[in-house]
Amino acid sequence: MRLSVRVVPWLVALAGLGIPLVGTNFALWQLVGLWLLVLTAVWLVGRVLGPRDRALRVLFGIAFLPMLFLLAWEGGWWLIPADIAWLIVEWRDRPPVATLIA
Repeated sequence: MRLSVRVVPWLVALAGLGIPLVGTNFALWQLVGLWLLVLTAVWLVGRVLGPRDRALRVLFGIAFLPMLFLLAWEGGWWLIPADIAWLIVEWRDRPPVATLIA
């Protein structure tokens, strides 16, 4: 399996969920489980959109950020760094020239 820079936001998200989970001695397992379901839905939507819709993925990341601020007390704070990392990766990562021509 080849790792790329696109894995970084997912690792930041898992760390953002894992640190409060372990820090509270697993008292927040229900909230973390709910956010894991949300992340799974985001991952599935990303798989459906595919690699060609970069603008739509950036728009989705921008729309996801206010939702995290709105749900901050329910654990949204934990995923804000991951969403910002996702936006940076999507914004800076350019598709290869061959896919632009095809």
